Amino acid sequence: MKAQQFIEDHGLEQARNLLGMLKNLGCPNDMKFTVINGMWHRSSEGFTYDDLRTAIADHDRTDDVSDIRNHIAPTTRVIEG
Repeated sequence: MKAQQFIEDHGLEQARNLLGMLKNLGCPNDMKFTVINGMWHRSSEGFTYDDLRTAIADHDRTDDVSDIRNHIAPTTRVIEG
């Protein structure tokens, strides 16, 4: 499981909680984790603390309106003053 997938499956709040817990435990940056049945475990495949931190930061700066055409009615007219 990748960190981004963890956020999609469990939510941003849960990801932040896990990040805080890993930081408090002092887990090394190269230790990998995965989630099995709602519990996090050390794993040879998974995501690291840095992966999770980066995925959370990326999620926070996601631009949801970059394609403005999807958010404006086709009948909208621009009025220049």
